[in-house]
Amino acid sequence: MKYMDLLWALDVLYRFYPRYHTHDLILLAEDVWKWVNHELPEDSTALVYLKSCFSSPAEAMQWVWEELQLLLGPYVRLN
Repeated sequence: MKYMDLLWALDVLYRFYPRYHTHDLILLAEDVWKWVNHELPEDSTALVYLKSCFSSPAEAMQWVWEELQLLLGPYVRLN
């Protein structure tokens, strides 16, 4: 996964996906992105949750990327 691919996927979803800002996956993706960039405080509940679900930020980012691709599929392969 490349950074530009992630930005492109999020941009497509932002433009076409209804309820983009309230979708749980998007909120999780934002938290994972903050975790990767070390922007979450150590006492953050989001960080505690992410560490309980994933063993590393890379694993979390890979999972989010795969889920985003599934969500994005219908919007990039229009008939």
